[in-house]
Amino acid sequence: MNLRDRPGETALLAAFALWSVVPLAYLLGPGAEGVFNGSDGLQVDDHMQYLAFIRDAGENVLQSNRFDVVSDPHLFLHPVFALSGLLWSLGASVQLAFLVWKPVAVVALLAGFTLYVRRMVWDSPGASFAALALALFYFAPAAALAEWLGASEELRFATLVMSLEPYVASYPWSGFPGAISVACMPLFLLAVERVLVPERRAPGRSARWYAGWAGMAGLLASWLHPWQGIILLSIVAGLVVWDRFDRRHLALALPVALTAAPLAYFFVLSHTDSSWAYASRTNGFEHFGSWLVLGLAPALAALPGFRGRDLDVQERMLRLWPVAAFAVYFALQQSWFYHAFGGLSLPLSILAVRAWRRFELPRAAAVAALVALILPGLIFMVLELREARADHFFKSDERRALSYLDAAEREGAVLAPQAPLGSAVPGFTGRNTYVGNYYWTPDYDRRVQQADALFSGALTRAQAGALLQTSRAVFLAADCGQRADLAAFLEPWLKDIRRFGCATVYELEP
Repeated sequence: MNLRDRPGETALLAAFALWSVVPLAYLLGPGAEGVFNGSDGLQVDDHMQYLAFIRDAGENVLQSNRFDVVSDPHLFLHPVFALSGLLWSLGASVQLAFLVWKPVAVVALLAGFTLYVRRMVWDSPGASFAALALALFYFAPAAALAEWLGASEELRFATLVMSLEPYVASYPWSGFPGAISVACMPLFLLAVERVLVPERRAPGRSARWYAGWAGMAGLLASWLHPWQGIILLSIVAGLVVWDRFDRRHLALALPVALTAAPLAYFFVLSHTDSSWAYASRTNGFEHFGSWLVLGLAPALAALPGFRGRDLDVQERMLRLWPVAAFAVYFALQQSWFYHAFGGLSLPLSILAVRAWRRFELPRAAAVAALVALILPGLIFMVLELREARADHFFKSDERRALSYLDAAEREGAVLAPQAPLGSAVPGFTGRNTYVGNYYWTPDYDRRVQQADALFSGALTRAQAGALLQTSRAVFLAADCGQRADLAAFLEPWLKDIRRFGCATVYELEP
């Protein structure tokens, strides 16, 4: 069956591609003020981290952590950021070098998800359309309801996390590494099936050929987003156990090895004397709470779809996927373990649609369910983007200050308020920053408070001197917010002052 025979799905794929450029169209459309910082999603701080990695890769190939003033070794090679770094080194802006991955992410997601839905739900045009629509646009309504009903800040944040992690439609909004990683997951599973089942192979293609493709998909999934690699390996392990350790699974040695290789790399990084050890720390977030139940409540509709007899290889892996995701989520005690839910909408949507068909859900009820699980997310994302529009721009004077720091010959770190300049310093100047990304800056909350207190004039001179010494800063950068003029206050330590309209750069004595 050719995709062109199903115009509904063709329109759906076009809608997804169009949705991916909505933020750029809105942010750069009428009313845009200032200099675009390169982020077209909601997690601006994360995207400033990506720009920092791109700039560092362009200068050194291997990346380090520039969101701290302590010297960090260049140890990390990331294929997306390395290629973007090369593009930046050839003259592209760091923003453009990042955004070129948007069409790649969109095409990869549409290819991976469409091929998998074709394999699992292709006998009914309506069912395959519903499964693909849910897989691409599913958004747990709990986040929107918590926000619109004015729930507590903690509940709003937690339900938002649970809704955004499996929300594939948000991935092309600057979440490019995660998008490509998730897109590789169904491609890996489809290739694994062809390794194990000769009848599924194309004429003239061997098991070794498909093992190579599975290995490449697993390698990328793990390298770009290790949580997804762990899940793929867990699915394969579950399949081996399910098949009672059938010897045919030895044919998966190459895909397993390639998928595991980046995970071994990350493990070594987390045990080096570098910021990777800090970033791999146990965080203070919880695995279970009311927000988890609220966020995953719609997933209960998929449970009846787990039933089945005489399941083939792909059917088994389909059911193992959600189990593996939850196992990884609860097993991990460090890093951002919520990423285990990335891509989970694909298997759950297929299972949910099968359940609807089994219970012969009326067409009107099925359409209502689709609307309830898709429309709130679209509205919520647009409203959140509108609310955060200013976060995606620098004032022209702030951009001039960053350009000065980029061109200044004197080396050294920068102390600035976390937003907008502190988090942007590494990507736009190549310098270390005292406070920047929430996950890569040690003692982040305290440093944010210190920087804000300094630039608002709330510190005593003795406190300011202690902070300057601790920060190891060579430059201070004040943005265009309501900042105090620190010239007289910092006079004992000042070497030079450069004013760029509403932004100011203070250079300190050695």
